[in-house]
Amino acid sequence: MSDPTRSETKLPWGQSRLCQRISDALAGGCFPQSLLIHGSEGIGKKSMALWIAASLQCNAERGPCGTCRSCRLAVRLEHPDIHLHFPMPRPKRASSSAKLREAIETQRQERLATLRQNPEVVLDEGETTGIYVSAIHTIREQASRRPAMTQRTVFIVSDADRMVPQAASQEAANAFLKLLEEPPLFAYIILTTTYPELLLPTIRSRTVSLRIPPLSEDEVTRYLTDELNAPADEARNVARRSEGVVGRAKHLLESDTSESQRSGERLLTAALEEGAEKRYQIASEYSARGARAVLQPALEELRVRLRDVMCESAGAETSVLDPTRLRVLIKDRQLPLVRVIEALRVVDNALESVTRNVNPQSTVAVLLKDMHNAFSGAH
Repeated sequence: MSDPTRSETKLPWGQSRLCQRISDALAGGCFPQSLLIHGSEGIGKKSMALWIAASLQCNAERGPCGTCRSCRLAVRLEHPDIHLHFPMPRPKRASSSAKLREAIETQRQERLATLRQNPEVVLDEGETTGIYVSAIHTIREQASRRPAMTQRTVFIVSDADRMVPQAASQEAANAFLKLLEEPPLFAYIILTTTYPELLLPTIRSRTVSLRIPPLSEDEVTRYLTDELNAPADEARNVARRSEGVVGRAKHLLESDTSESQRSGERLLTAALEEGAEKRYQIASEYSARGARAVLQPALEELRVRLRDVMCESAGAETSVLDPTRLRVLIKDRQLPLVRVIEALRVVDNALESVTRNVNPQSTVAVLLKDMHNAFSGAH
């Protein structure tokens, strides 16, 4: 039997038990045709989806073996029966729906070529992206054709919640729903999302949910030391702040977080202040573009500080990451646990806005106002 963690196909670190369950389902012939993979940003949803796709196409009884032709093509994102779709910018100057569909597919192929060169690259950073109805029509056409090389066709749709990019429009999601309702027997559909609640309820009801859980602090530490050669002390410190997400841990380790730490702390102190003037000033300092590059790291750091506030409010002072800095930020304030939890929900909403490329200035303005109301108990 092949160990699923040893496949050349990239596997989310520490998920061997989950992969074993998936392998058992595949071997037993009870794997669902439509799957919804969800979990925190950076937890490894796309890696899991690609691993499952390779398993479905592998020639071995329990794949992916990493050596057969199907596995080699899957690793290189070149398998003719594995179709990866993801949010992209809307092409300009498309004179008709047919031209728009052609332009979107051309963009997808260009980005797949980029991913083959560098699987870690961030595509279209700072751009407004979505999964448009023209892309869904392409998926449905691909699903109407029988597999080219194997017995199955696999469709992976990353960030599937982005199928509703137009204001108040569900056209793309409704078009995709038609495929979910009656998929061909040879077609397997894998959706990934950080925000499953944003998907149409009818889409969620027609997929089997698979949540990728966060890892323990020890597992993240081992990932940083074994895979990224981080010093043990630094790895442990980063792991504590990562909340069990290896993608977040990798980002914290490899980036200069000093600026984002300062930005996150400024957001917290502004939300705690009584006057609205400071909150408006900070919101105005953010550019109207580039939310993911600038605002997202600040929001992640803000979550870390709020985690410390939550630990203190819950009486778990020993779990606070930086007690000295925490006292500087909140001074002698006593914040009820229920209000801190509400503030964390506000931050999560802001992070979701960032993924949708909402204007950073308006995102921060709403964030600070809602956090202030949460802390003060206002409704």
